[in-house]
Amino acid sequence: MAKILKSKAAVWGALVLVLLVIILTFQLRPAWWAFIDEFFMFMTVFCHLVAVYIEKFSNSAFKKLQMAAFISAVLMILSFVGEYIAYQVIN
Repeated sequence: MAKILKSKAAVWGALVLVLLVIILTFQLRPAWWAFIDEFFMFMTVFCHLVAVYIEKFSNSAFKKLQMAAFISAVLMILSFVGEYIAYQVIN
């Protein structure tokens, strides 16, 4: 599992997947706040991508970026739940 997390190809694949999700679900989002989960999804993958590339140069920067990616992932899950609740209340 650790090898996959540090694989540049896997992270680039995740970034492409996130961009595809953003593009394909763009028409399904009626309001600006409906993109919050996708923003945090992008930030998670982007922080992890930068962390993988910067690990050789600075271990402390790597750890901080990994923590930022983890926090973004938690916020993505919370925003997804929040959006689901909001859609249930609106509809």
